[in-house]
Amino acid sequence: MALGARFPHSPREERFEFTPENRAELDRILAKYPQKRSALIPALRLAQKQAGHITSAVMQHVASLFELSPMDVWGVVSFYTMLKTKPVGKHHFMVCDNLSCALLGAAGILRHLERRLGCRAGHTRADGKFSVERVECLGACGGAPCLQINEDYFEHVTPALVDELVAALEKGEPVSPVGADEAAPPREGAGAAREKAAG
Repeated sequence: MALGARFPHSPREERFEFTPENRAELDRILAKYPQKRSALIPALRLAQKQAGHITSAVMQHVASLFELSPMDVWGVVSFYTMLKTKPVGKHHFMVCDNLSCALLGAAGILRHLERRLGCRAGHTRADGKFSVERVECLGACGGAPCLQINEDYFEHVTPALVDELVAALEKGEPVSPVGADEAAPPREGAGAAREKAAG
């Protein structure tokens, strides 16, 4: 279970249902799995993308679709740090603090990021644009230190790269993954020049 996880109670009037577009996407996801329950994490990620985070209303709706109890769904939500029970910033920075990253300077990267954003780990900046989280292994030990911004990975992170990424995002510019997501379609923005230089 994720440290500090608490069951996210929703206001009594709150309701959640997938939009027609997302319900069609869920049907497409379900068709890929021989057992319906195997699609629970992709379904929760889809719900999180729609709602912003996982509330009890989200869990109740997903539970009804999967013929599970809300507590069964909560058992999954509380285990995976990629599923958020509190709102996060538009650009959510997750800094890996596991062994490889820790040995190669993750703590310094995290402190630099907190100073650069004016936002401590575990919090969201007042404007809602950025949030920071220290997380366990992101599965990119060969590219340590690593961080993830929303869905994108950034490997061999330095304070200079952090500054470049934050500056671009503050201006509303897209950023390109560095390292693990090299196979992603090329995009303009921070990280692209670094990839070209490395190539």
